[in-house]
Amino acid sequence: MLLLVLGCAAVAFGVLGCVRAPSNVSDGQNAPAPAPEPKPRPEPEPDPQAELDAKLKDWVAQSPMRQRMHAMWIDCGLIVRFAAGGRLVDYDWLEASAEDIARKADAFADMWEIIRDENRNMAVRAKAGEWFDAHLASQKLWSCCTDCHCEYWSPYMRGFNPETFQAWLDNGNAADDAPVGNIRLNAPPGFLRIMFSMFGSVNATNNAIEKQDAKAVLNATKNIHTIAADQVQIWRTIEGNARAIAERAEINHTDGIREHYEKIVQTCSNCHERFVNDGRTPLNPLPWKYHDE
Repeated sequence: MLLLVLGCAAVAFGVLGCVRAPSNVSDGQNAPAPAPEPKPRPEPEPDPQAELDAKLKDWVAQSPMRQRMHAMWIDCGLIVRFAAGGRLVDYDWLEASAEDIARKADAFADMWEIIRDENRNMAVRAKAGEWFDAHLASQKLWSCCTDCHCEYWSPYMRGFNPETFQAWLDNGNAADDAPVGNIRLNAPPGFLRIMFSMFGSVNATNNAIEKQDAKAVLNATKNIHTIAADQVQIWRTIEGNARAIAERAEINHTDGIREHYEKIVQTCSNCHERFVNDGRTPLNPLPWKYHDE
């Protein structure tokens, strides 16, 4: 029996020994050649013209007015962070944020005060029959309005296109043949209404001065005065309260800041409610609270 088992085992090993073993890849005879590794694709070269087009398009759309509003909103957020219960108070940034609001508000108020004062001067001169001086005051008022448009309107609002600046670059000058569009007013309708109202009144005063009609000048200047005085009040309120916050921060104190900050919030919110009423969400200053309240 033992001999039979050993015999069968010998036969099995013999059969296995006759089976061809798989070829070793290293023998190089039957193994498929490895696929060559794909060469990395070179990075596409940036298109300088496409980059310039994108930059010009972005540049044309930038609104200095909106950027100032956004900057003041950020300033308000930092005032809340440092003065409304935060553990760490960076008095330098607290003061700088309040000063930034005050500085911007002061610039707006200064502009409206020039309009208010030159409008009043125009009325006084017209009433006295001093028509040359009345006309000069009207010109100063108009110049102040144009200065504001130059500083705060986006290039798009002023009629510029990306193609305008591309032509300037290509030609090396700003000749009249560069493509320019019309003025495109995209301010909130509430604010546009007072702008057009004042525009009409300024034109009315100019016509009345030409005709030396003092009564018509006085009637037109009343509307301009109402608009300008209202704007002066808004911006001086913001400026005064922001400076008060800066003064507290300068001596490393936060007490009393909340009262001034909430006056800023109320003034901004009221202005937005009156003039930003076209469906867009007003960017009102953040409320006075810390994150865990």
